[in-house]
Amino acid sequence: MNFDQPLLDLLAGAVGLLLTLLVFSYLLGDHILVRLIFYGYIGLMAGFSVVIAFNSVIYPLLFQPLIDNPVTGWVQVAVPLFLSGLLFLKLSPRLSRLGNLSLAFLVGVGLAALIGGAIQGTLVPQLSAAISPFDLERSAMAAEERLSGVVQGFLILFGTVTTLTYFHFGARPRASGSARRPEWIETLSWIGQIFIAIALGLVFAGLLKAGFVALVERIQTLVNFIITLQGGL
Repeated sequence: MNFDQPLLDLLAGAVGLLLTLLVFSYLLGDHILVRLIFYGYIGLMAGFSVVIAFNSVIYPLLFQPLIDNPVTGWVQVAVPLFLSGLLFLKLSPRLSRLGNLSLAFLVGVGLAALIGGAIQGTLVPQLSAAISPFDLERSAMAAEERLSGVVQGFLILFGTVTTLTYFHFGARPRASGSARRPEWIETLSWIGQIFIAIALGLVFAGLLKAGFVALVERIQTLVNFIITLQGGL
């Protein structure tokens, strides 16, 4: 059975309209239809993840070497298969210790990638942004631009230092028995809280803006579908 493209577009738009209205009905209270939509969405995402994992990882790294050359392919996939088999042993209480090797390997590789990404993607760019305004090559710039760059550099450097100071937890014991950080660290930490609050506020504003943009785009799509439907009728 062949369906015309306009009919398929009409059915897709009608289903999208119905699902969107059901999701919006969550504002009136939780009910079984909203839960079914959420469960379906989670199931679709899980299925999509499985398909992506199979096409991007399992097939090219496990099955493809065995298909191309079964002899050397087993040598290539032996270690991954062995570590994967050890992970399945975590399901057994008696043999779960044997799976710690694979788990330790995964955690170690993950932490190494996380630390390397944090250094190269966050720390180094932050240091470069804090140092670049004080670059001597800026002396060829106009005086006003050079002064503006230096002021911006001081603000960036001051915000970075005070923010890092906020996460300094070294406290010294006092005669009263309580532990407290030095006063100058407390002051810098309080200023760092202001910079952190500003940064979190900007992040929240960006997320809120993205949410409103998605909401407006979805409403516009529904309005266009209704207008098209009325025009077709």
